[in-house]
Formats: sequence, structure tokens, C-alpha cells
Amino acid sequence: MQVALNASVQGMQRAGERLADAATIIADPTPGSARAADPSPAPPSGNQALTAAQASGDIERAMVGAIQARRAYEANARALERNAELVRRGA
Repeated sequence: MQVALNASVQGMQRAGERLADAATIIADPTPGSARAADPSPAPPSGNQALTAAQASGDIERAMVGAIQARRAYEANARALERNAELVRRGA
């Protein structure tokens, strides 16, 4: 049962780290024009006001990562609860 406890706690820690990383990207996307690296003389396509993070999809990936981190944290918390329940029952 000790292995299950360690795995759950480590899973919760990793989920917390992933959530913090995702929150950093969501809260402070890299500033700059999405077209900054585009040397073409073509007129702006309408997305020039987007940051590079927004145009690259980093924000969307970070939002999905935040949701996955939350689910992983919740699953590991439930595993800890189940383990505590088994210990109380003496199993």
C-alpha cells in the first residue's frame, strides 16, 4: 500500500507542476506580432494583433494541459481516499 500512496502523491505533485506551467502560459503569453517572423510583403491577414503564443496554439495547448492536470490531480486524490478507506477497514 505504501507504493500506492507514493504513486498518488507523486502524481498529484506532477499534476500541480503541469498546472503551474499551463497557468504561466495562459496568464502571460509571449508578446509580439504573430506575423513578426513573416518576411512577405503581403498585407496583414487579420491576425496581426495576436501574440505569437496565441497564433501558434500554445494557449490552447496550455488550456488543455490545465484541464488534464486537474483531472490527474483529482484521480490521484481519489486514489489516496480509497487507500485511506482500506487502511481504516484494516484490509
